[in-house]
Amino acid sequence: MCGDVEGRAVTERGTDHATEERQLRRRDEKEGTELFLQDVFFALGEVTFLGLPAFLWLLVAEPNAPLKYAALFSWATLSVAVGAFRGGRFGVAWPPTSPSLVVVRLLYYDATILAAAYAGAAGDLVLRSPVVTAAVAVVVSLAAALAFPRVAAAVDSRTPEW
Repeated sequence: MCGDVEGRAVTERGTDHATEERQLRRRDEKEGTELFLQDVFFALGEVTFLGLPAFLWLLVAEPNAPLKYAALFSWATLSVAVGAFRGGRFGVAWPPTSPSLVVVRLLYYDATILAAAYAGAAGDLVLRSPVVTAAVAVVVSLAAALAFPRVAAAVDSRTPEW
């Protein structure tokens, strides 16, 4: 009789054993490419949002085309680099988000985008090559992303605890 009651309860709910197992099972953690893409996705949002002041500045800055071209490469490189470093990949210990580091990130990302854009535009004006423009912007952005954990650690160690 006990088996009959259990069987009837399952059919009355309209579910089967496989569905119940799936609902009780712990969700699998993301790993590999899926985790990398998730990290890059969130880094893209972080860099885009915190980089808005730099992008707004570059809307009216001259020389128009080289600056925007270099800024595009800087933005893409910084987003992928932050996403790649965030998961502890490549031996880089990416700092966690804290209130003091949000301000540091805002200033740092804006400075990086502006520096890469102006350095790339300078390379374009001298050598008249879009390849040089892109390469300079990529190198500046990648170097800045690699240096960020040290900058964040220096600033975070000087921030008073509340």
